[in-house]
Amino acid sequence: MLKKSYSQCNYNCEENNIEVYFEYNNSVVFDTVREARDDFNDYKCKELSVITRCELEQNSNLLEINRYSRIDNLIIQGIITFFTGSSLTVYHSTTKVNSITPIEYEKQDIHLKINGVDYSKDLIIILERLKQEPKLIITLLDRWRKAIYLKEESCDADLYHDEATLSFFHILELFGESIATELKNKLKTNIENMLYDYFNSYYFEEEKKKVMVRQNKKSINSLLIGNHLNLSIKIKFFLEKYKLLDDNVAFFIDNIIKVRNEIAHGRRTYQEVFLWPLPPFFSMSKNSYENVKFLSFLSAEMISKYIGISCWEKEWNEVKYFLMPPNHIISDFLEKKLVIDNFNYNMLVLGNKYNITWRTLFNYYVKKPEKKTREYMEVATKVAFINTLIDENNAPDVFNMSIIFTDSDDLDIKQKAIENVKTIISNNWYGWSNFKDAYIYLDYYSVKVAWYEDFLLNQKYL
Repeated sequence: MLKKSYSQCNYNCEENNIEVYFEYNNSVVFDTVREARDDFNDYKCKELSVITRCELEQNSNLLEINRYSRIDNLIIQGIITFFTGSSLTVYHSTTKVNSITPIEYEKQDIHLKINGVDYSKDLIIILERLKQEPKLIITLLDRWRKAIYLKEESCDADLYHDEATLSFFHILELFGESIATELKNKLKTNIENMLYDYFNSYYFEEEKKKVMVRQNKKSINSLLIGNHLNLSIKIKFFLEKYKLLDDNVAFFIDNIIKVRNEIAHGRRTYQEVFLWPLPPFFSMSKNSYENVKFLSFLSAEMISKYIGISCWEKEWNEVKYFLMPPNHIISDFLEKKLVIDNFNYNMLVLGNKYNITWRTLFNYYVKKPEKKTREYMEVATKVAFINTLIDENNAPDVFNMSIIFTDSDDLDIKQKAIENVKTIISNNWYGWSNFKDAYIYLDYYSVKVAWYEDFLLNQKYL
């Protein structure tokens, strides 16, 4: 005979301004009136309470409730984490009560409000989708929650960035596999249509044409598609299906697959130069901070689109502005083969459809620090660079580009670059914690900046 049992688990939620109530499976979650403080991280918390009803065998210990209630708790933690963007885990649990008598609570309408923004409709949709496709949706939310937790626990020291990258990438792999059959069918249809077009040239009758297509399509499918679809293609097909794919996103996917392979399959991690904050271990990949940041927003938007909600759309559209354009796009721009409609030098600050800005040009040069590259940049951007008026908002990106241009052979560019560097340093507008960190960063990537090195060594900033 089974006996009804109940558990109540309270959590400190980092998102202090949250109002929530919903029921899931055998559980209910709601915010309490109590506010707490996380002693370790020193921030205010909002207390969330999860009450779960279980049925235990008569001879079972009351502690068994913890085992039976764990599944609901993990799923609820995933839902809350996805909406707040801050991890909620068993480690955030403060109190736990197990009882054989019902635990009282006030029944409410489903709602979720965070920092004054109402996500109730999105919450209702996600709860409905959990009923329709529980295994995949739960896996996606849990992978994302774990990756966010690892990102937060890295403590700004790159501690778990490799592991967080793999967890985020797992989401991309899951989505790639989810549409693999659809993609393969699309490719087969395209091949069949191509064969029909081909055999049209033979002036066969319709039945003869069908026979020829049927005889040849299997071997063509085997040749062009094979048994396994490329992971990059599958991920990009998913992104295209949900209107998330463009050249910059595709370029990011290609790069992050390389990063993922380096982490997953291992490579030598020895390096001689480090950046602040100093990591506790040798890192598997450079740019781990940027990779993890982009992956967190992209994977969140992919999950949102798949579920049918829009809670991460605004954040993704904002961070997408900082994605690197493909190398060939920047090369075409520098060689004046790329035409940007109504281009003016303010676009290198405010942005354009190709994401060609001072920031992305600087990052492009850092990965390819050749004199020829710098000279192409100087020719393509001279008018814009000399005429850009510095202010507190554009100064960080202009500062980085100016450091590169201080070694220019063009005296107009060199003079403007030196003037920019000195002005930005005097106003503390450089964007780094210390303006010397820019040199450390460039040294990390083996980028030589002779003028700036001399400027620092001789303390000409004093």
